[in-house]
Formats: sequence, structure tokens, C-alpha cells
Amino acid sequence: MPYQQIDFEDIIFDPEVQKFCITEEFKCPNYNHSWACPPEAPYMKDEISKYFKFFLIYTKFDLASYVKKQKHKYPYKNEQTIRNRLYLKNILRDELEKEIAIFLDKYDKKFEEKLILWDGHCRLCEKKNYRRCTYDDGEPCRFPDQIRYSMEAVGIHVTKTVKNLDLDIEWPPVNNLYRFGLICFK
Repeated sequence: MPYQQIDFEDIIFDPEVQKFCITEEFKCPNYNHSWACPPEAPYMKDEISKYFKFFLIYTKFDLASYVKKQKHKYPYKNEQTIRNRLYLKNILRDELEKEIAIFLDKYDKKFEEKLILWDGHCRLCEKKNYRRCTYDDGEPCRFPDQIRYSMEAVGIHVTKTVKNLDLDIEWPPVNNLYRFGLICFK
């Protein structure tokens, strides 16, 4: 299970990261459609600073092999289309969720409270068989105590954080694709 214990000082915060979801070049489809995404997601540097132990959990996906297999299976699709469709699939997020569950199952130290920051949008309503988040209906969050913020949604610059840790990770992804989560303990 790939993870690394880090210090609070290793986490790069920047409120501008919350604007990555909506730029001239890109607009995330979840922006302004989820309680866990900007503009609703809070900037959490002060909140996260109250925690004492931090673990960066990540998964590694063999992107080059996947693209090669898909091109063989669907020769009419170009590489960018294959990559884009992969990014929309839940398989990558499900792998990270599995790694986080394994880590928590094996973590034997006592703690008062934990905060888990995930990758991507919340997905909790989807996983519990609701059609979508209540945000667009103007209703309160169904699961406010379980809401799944992403690292980026709360202002963590994941790319800079990972690069500063000297992890052997390529960015942007060419051969391998990574998903990151952060577990914080009090």
C-alpha cells in the first residue's frame, strides 16, 4: 500500500487552487454542483493545522499499458479520447478508496478524530444510490458528517506538495497515473 507520513509543513496550501476548477480553459462539471466542491468547499488550512499526524495515500495506475490495450481494442479512438474517458471512470477513485480503507484498518494508533481528504468530487450520494448531490436542489447535504472534500477543493496544491516530497511521480502523467488522498489524525 503506497503511503507516506508527512508533516503539516509539507502540505502546500494556496486559496487560488480552489479556482483551478474553473478557468478559461477548463470548467470541472462538479463546480457549483456539489456541497464538497468550490465555491462551497471551505479553505481548510487553519482546520487542518489542528491535526497532528498526516498520511499521504496514493495509488499508481499503469496508464501506458491501459492506453495500449484500449488502442488495440478500439483502433479508431485516439489516445487523448482514451485518457479522457479513463479519467471519468470510477475505477481510479475506487482503488484509492480501497487503499484508504486498508490503511485505516491497519492503523493501530489511538486518535480522537480523523479527517480524510479524497480525490475528485464527493460521490457519497452516488455510492448510497441517490441520483445526485442535493446542492442543485437547494437542499442541505444529506451526509454533512461524511462529506468527502478533495485535497484541491480545500486549497491544497497537490502537485506542488507531491513534488516537494521528492516522490518518484511523473506529472503530467505519461506512463503512470496517480490518485492522492490525505488522512489527518488528532
